[in-house]
Amino acid sequence: MRLKAALVSLLLCCPCAFCYGQLRFASVGGERGYSAIRAQYTADLDNGWIIIPQYGYYRMSDKDLEESGSTSRYGVNVLYEVTDTFVLLAEGILQPQSLGYEGVIYQGGVRWNPFYYWQGFKNPVIAVKFGQTRLRSYVDTNGYELPDGAFRQVGTLSEINAGVDITNHWNLQATWQKVIKYSSRVPDNVTFSWAEVPYMTAVLQGYLKDSMAARLSYQTDFITPYASLVRYHYDIRRAVSTAVSAGLHIRLWEVELTGGVEIFEPRRDENRKTYFSLSVEAPF
Repeated sequence: MRLKAALVSLLLCCPCAFCYGQLRFASVGGERGYSAIRAQYTADLDNGWIIIPQYGYYRMSDKDLEESGSTSRYGVNVLYEVTDTFVLLAEGILQPQSLGYEGVIYQGGVRWNPFYYWQGFKNPVIAVKFGQTRLRSYVDTNGYELPDGAFRQVGTLSEINAGVDITNHWNLQATWQKVIKYSSRVPDNVTFSWAEVPYMTAVLQGYLKDSMAARLSYQTDFITPYASLVRYHYDIRRAVSTAVSAGLHIRLWEVELTGGVEIFEPRRDENRKTYFSLSVEAPF
C-alpha cells in the first residue's frame, strides 16, 4: 500500500513520468514496526533541465497503529545545467501536519565539476546549498498538546557536498551540513518527528545542529561494496552521535539493487539499533 502511494505521488508530481528516466525506491525497517521509505523519479528533459520529484514515508517505532504513527513528505529537486561543468540547484520539501508536526524546507545552490581527470582523480564534484527550514511542533515528546500552542522553529541551513572517483574503482563522497542559526532555543520536552543525516535511508527524531559524513565504495561492473560513517549533533544534549551503514550494490542488466544495514539512534534518548535497508533503481 505504501509503495503504491509513493508511486502515485511521484506520477502526480511529474507530468513527464512516462518518458525515459530513473525510478528509485529505498526502504529500511527494524524492530517495533520502524520503517522508512524513499522514492524518487529522475527525469532528464534533455534541454538542460532535470526534475526529481520525491516522496518519503516514516513510521515511528513507538506507535502501535500505522494510521496514527506515520508521516509523509513530498518534495522536488530542480537542476538546470548552465554549462557542462556548472549546474544550478533548487529544492523544496513539504511535510503536511501529522502526529502533531509539520514543516517546510527550501534550499538553493550550485554544483561545479572543476575538471574531468587529474593525477588519478576523475569527475570531482562540489556542491554548495543554502536555505531555510520552518518547523512546527504541536505536541511534546509524550504526544500531549503543548499548553502554550505550537512551538515554531526557523533554521538557516548550509550544506557542502563533494565527491570524486579515485583511479578506476574507488569512489569517495563527503557531506557537511550545519544549521547556522535556530530562531528559538528548543525546550527539553519538545522534539520534531523528522530529521535526516546523509547517506542513510533512515529517519531520526529531533532538531539536528550539524552533521559530517563520508561514504566510500569500491566500484566494479556488477558488485559495489560500500560503507558510510556519519557523526552528528542534536541542538540540545550536544554529545556527538554516530551512525554507520554498509552493504552491497548489485547491477543486473539495467536494474540496480542495494542491500545493507544501518545502525543509528532513532531518538537522542535511545541506544543505537540495527536496521536493514533495501533499494532498487531502474529505467522507466
